[in-house]
Amino acid sequence: MAVLIVAGLDTGGGAGLKADIETVSALGEHPLPILTAVTYQNPSEVRGYYSLPPEAVKEEIRTVKESFEIKAVKIGMLGSREIAEAVREETAGFLRVFDPVLSSSTGSRLVDDVESIKTVVEGSIITPNVPEAEALTGIEIRSVEDMRDAARRIAEGLGAEAVVVKGGHLNLTDVLYWRGEFYEFPGERAEGFTHGTGCAFSSALATFLAKGFELPKAVESAKRFVENSIRFSKAEAKAVNPLWELERDSHRWRAKRELEKAVEELVVFGERLNPHVAEVGTNFALVTPFGEVFAVKGRIVRYGKTVKPVGPVELDASDHLRRALLKMREFYPEVRAVLNLRYSEELIEKAEELGLVVSFYDRREEPEEVKRAERGTMEWGIETAVRRAGERPDVVYHLGDWGKEPMVLIFGRDAREVVERVRALVSSALR
Repeated sequence: MAVLIVAGLDTGGGAGLKADIETVSALGEHPLPILTAVTYQNPSEVRGYYSLPPEAVKEEIRTVKESFEIKAVKIGMLGSREIAEAVREETAGFLRVFDPVLSSSTGSRLVDDVESIKTVVEGSIITPNVPEAEALTGIEIRSVEDMRDAARRIAEGLGAEAVVVKGGHLNLTDVLYWRGEFYEFPGERAEGFTHGTGCAFSSALATFLAKGFELPKAVESAKRFVENSIRFSKAEAKAVNPLWELERDSHRWRAKRELEKAVEELVVFGERLNPHVAEVGTNFALVTPFGEVFAVKGRIVRYGKTVKPVGPVELDASDHLRRALLKMREFYPEVRAVLNLRYSEELIEKAEELGLVVSFYDRREEPEEVKRAERGTMEWGIETAVRRAGERPDVVYHLGDWGKEPMVLIFGRDAREVVERVRALVSSALR
């Protein structure tokens, strides 16, 4: 199915047509991009924009209408009254989702005046954020009740088919007004970049509607899609990542395969590794670029004279190593893998002989407030070891505590590096 996208170009690659195309594509439909304006933009500022001639925009739309069955239209940046009128005329009769872009996330105006976009509101599903809803209605919005009032005013005063007032600027709750009824969609705080959220939400909404979703379900689905687009946002563009699900699945597959191969290599020299397996078992963890951690379910255990993984490589199979790895990455993001072994003086001596950076923490020094906090010891320990080393530690150990086995953690930039370090450590360490 085809989704027509009418929007401007963000030269910073974070919002606009680029985000729209990625969103529609990620959700499995075919985007038809119609350019209205070119912004002179980077992640920090919009220096200006150039609007295309209205006739050019008309011809863009007319050309694709002749060849594609368009199921929905997403309208974003229009730039001028003339383009708004051209778009309204050429998309009449289509299911339209209109994101009334008035300004960029940095505050630069992206339309000549508010009145110029009102011509497109009639008959559209409109998705203003709080500042846009305030501009369209003239009221101050400080609560969900204010959002409801604004949504009703836009629908009844401007003739919108439905209104979704997005609460990301206020309370994370979105309010939908449709066919005289209100629907509320509470949100979750998502850490990440938010540039492009309006584009991704409206494009996702149009795509879900094109698939045949009823409007409330489409709003809910679009909202959750955008929350994950923020969680897995792109540092380069400082913007949301509509391709998050495709990239996440790709990273998961690569990480799982990388760790499986590394575990297979450990088994090859299992007889040498066997004496160094911890009493509680050894595990091996690897993190994806999205911060998800794979490990061996059930751990790696002694098996006769060799070693054997109890279960398969799975996501979140080791909370202990996951927390150690993620804490280390707060200081050194290049670290992606870690494995634990039974502590011995010989292992530590060998690590130092190999030129590895060795650090430690003493659980007896752990502050009482950390001991009382659930799952706080590992994070405190890694931070203590990092600060003690003054540089990136390759090996971190502790000597245990009451009921806690002494342990050695071997870190690496990938699973292969950890395997090589472990191989070197156990090849000549005393047993």
